[in-house]
Amino acid sequence: MFDQPLAPDHPPPGALPGGALGVAAGLLLGLIWLYGAWDVALAVSAVFAGLVAVLFASSAPWRPFATALVAAAGVTFGVLFLLVS
Repeated sequence: MFDQPLAPDHPPPGALPGGALGVAAGLLLGLIWLYGAWDVALAVSAVFAGLVAVLFASSAPWRPFATALVAAAGVTFGVLFLLVS
């Protein structure tokens, strides 16, 4: 049928891009929890948790990305709360 693959043939991102996105996600989640409404913060946190769950459940090559994403988000979230409180 098709001669071309439907998905690009390249390796998944590693821990460095996951960490960079984790810092951004940690800042976003922390700022929403600090200055936003609790219902919005809860919804955004649930979306983030779902994204991480899908990344962990997908395949083994994506696990370093997901692990770095969660670790960097957690550390950034914690540091932000320590600085503000």
